[in-house]
Amino acid sequence: MSLQPPFNMTVSVVVCTYNYGRFIVEAINSVLAQTCVPEEVVVVDDGSTDNTHEILRQHFSEHPRLRILQQQNGGQLSALVLGLEHCTGDIVFFLDADDKYERDHINQVQTAFHAHPDVDFIFTGHRLFGLSEGVIQYAPEDVSLGFSLITTLLNLTYVGSVTSTIAIRRNVILLLLSTMRQVAPHWRTRADDCIVYGASLVCSKKYFLASPTVLYRIHEQNSLFGREESPDERFLHQFRRETFVQLLSTSLGIGLTVCLRAVQEFLSIEHPTRFDFWTYSKINRQLKVSWLTKLKGHIKMYLHYARRRAYWDRISWDVTGATRGRCGRSRLR
Repeated sequence: MSLQPPFNMTVSVVVCTYNYGRFIVEAINSVLAQTCVPEEVVVVDDGSTDNTHEILRQHFSEHPRLRILQQQNGGQLSALVLGLEHCTGDIVFFLDADDKYERDHINQVQTAFHAHPDVDFIFTGHRLFGLSEGVIQYAPEDVSLGFSLITTLLNLTYVGSVTSTIAIRRNVILLLLSTMRQVAPHWRTRADDCIVYGASLVCSKKYFLASPTVLYRIHEQNSLFGREESPDERFLHQFRRETFVQLLSTSLGIGLTVCLRAVQEFLSIEHPTRFDFWTYSKINRQLKVSWLTKLKGHIKMYLHYARRRAYWDRISWDVTGATRGRCGRSRLR
């Protein structure tokens, strides 16, 4: 029997799949076996040509918490948008069809949302399994990552991780959906970029849970893990990210004057790293304000950094993809 803690928030899980019939049952069962079962699971079949749809109907067509949607193949972002349009939960989780949750994943994330009501976006550590093993974390402990609007706008700073580790408040998703629909026809993979960058641009406060409660499968069909992008792929990826950030920031009315709040954004980071301090110091130096204002801002940031500097920034910490803004996708997927 599943335990349901007394949270005043409902949960939806979106599972997108394309030709992952051999994995999809494991993925969905890992959601239904949670200690805190979600109110709904929205599964989107992106025009699979294998037996995915038959498997879904055979195993889950009568399940009261599952909604199975099917569309012509349009790519990962298109499928994700369709799933999000049908979600009703206060908190939306994501799960790739080849990944799995540990049994207490949703409960731990819900507990964190309950404990930090000002947080809009949470992602967790994840454990590799299959053809490769290991644990990937953003930091060695739970930590508030604050806001990242300005560094995303200027530097495309990526504060997040792979799709299956992410949970986000639905009211944030509603702010992103229109722009996600706009770019979906040209965006077949890496749909999580839109969620991660979009959440930063709408000024979502982010939080990292270190416990690796997501199992990230490594297999021969992984599109990115262990493979270097070609120059053309890198160019197109960069172009799409920049286009999305520009479109969303324009629709939200975000201008460069927001950069005048760079010091306040830095102070929102609970444990800033040396890279964070360097990044925001550079932004502060480039502001078109008086030298005295720049000096006061630099002093505030230095004092915060000196007092709250991440302890793991002082030691040799062996982890893959562990620094804010340096979570390269080739390292994480």
